[in-house]
Amino acid sequence: MSKSPASPSNDSGAFASAYVTEMAKLLGLSIPPDQLPGVVESFEQIHRIAQPVLDFPLPDTLEAAPQFEP
Repeated sequence: MSKSPASPSNDSGAFASAYVTEMAKLLGLSIPPDQLPGVVESFEQIHRIAQPVLDFPLPDTLEAAPQFEP
């Protein structure tokens, strides 16, 4: 499947690849070049799964719980 260079998903893929590469450097992780596409794909999938939670609006007056008790 080819994508045009200007498509949003390509921009997102380039951003995810750059993000994963920079975070790996900051964390001192070594990702072999042949495994980077799989790591980026997993990161993008995790981002898609988390997006509805990240988009959930929270009121400015909300206070963080000092302790989580399930």
